[in-house]
Amino acid sequence: MVEAGRPDGPAIVFIHGLASSSSAWTGLLGHQELARRFRLIAFDLRGHGQSATDLKPEQLTAEGPAAGARLWSQDLDAVLSGVESPILVGWSFGGGVVQSWLQTHRGPGSASAAVLLCVPNVFGPVPAGDAAGNLVTPATLGVLAGAAGDGRSFARLILADGPGDTSFCAELADQVTATAEATPAGTVAGALSYLNDFRPFLASMNDADRGRLTAVAAQGDQVFDHQAVSEVWAQVGVRTRSVPDAGHALSIRHPDRLARILLDLADS
Repeated sequence: MVEAGRPDGPAIVFIHGLASSSSAWTGLLGHQELARRFRLIAFDLRGHGQSATDLKPEQLTAEGPAAGARLWSQDLDAVLSGVESPILVGWSFGGGVVQSWLQTHRGPGSASAAVLLCVPNVFGPVPAGDAAGNLVTPATLGVLAGAAGDGRSFARLILADGPGDTSFCAELADQVTATAEATPAGTVAGALSYLNDFRPFLASMNDADRGRLTAVAAQGDQVFDHQAVSEVWAQVGVRTRSVPDAGHALSIRHPDRLARILLDLADS
């Protein structure tokens, strides 16, 4: 676990995505205004980064959405022990972990707010005609599934700020590639096998609790289709903040812009 900022300030807890690590939040942890006002906490999910990677299958997979939600909530539960009224910020699969935590606890509970960054509320197959069917293409799923073996393709996918964008620096691509390829293939497979449609749960939340959630969608996201993401969040009444000229890795490529969003949400 990595901490920065004001030790006695209100906490923001950052949860990274698939084949990533707490290093995805380096720009946020070092942001001057965030650090002045908040206690900033980032950690590595099971099987990622500095967490134990020699895991048994039952530590990465569970039978059914409810069991999967409980499994992926455990890491966040451990980090939140003793942390009062945190703002939870989950990016990509980390946004799925936050939704898993919300479902397991039947609402935001002690969390003052949750920011769901570049993530939909549906993981897995859906009926024909459902807007969620347009969230991700089979080709994209193939790149995600192969992240541990081909981190370079994974890095290009998540770092792009739009179709064909290669404006990210080589050093940044190398860092993302190395982190992805250090993630065991079993961890990637276990995470991608977790299927959950959070919409029924989110729709069942009362208005006050649902009002503590904000989805952030990048218009240039090359992992999840922006229009489809916006539609599925609208289905359950969760407000969505759309970010132009940015892609999936908003926290990595544009930490100042994400910090401004978090500050605005905290102030509101």
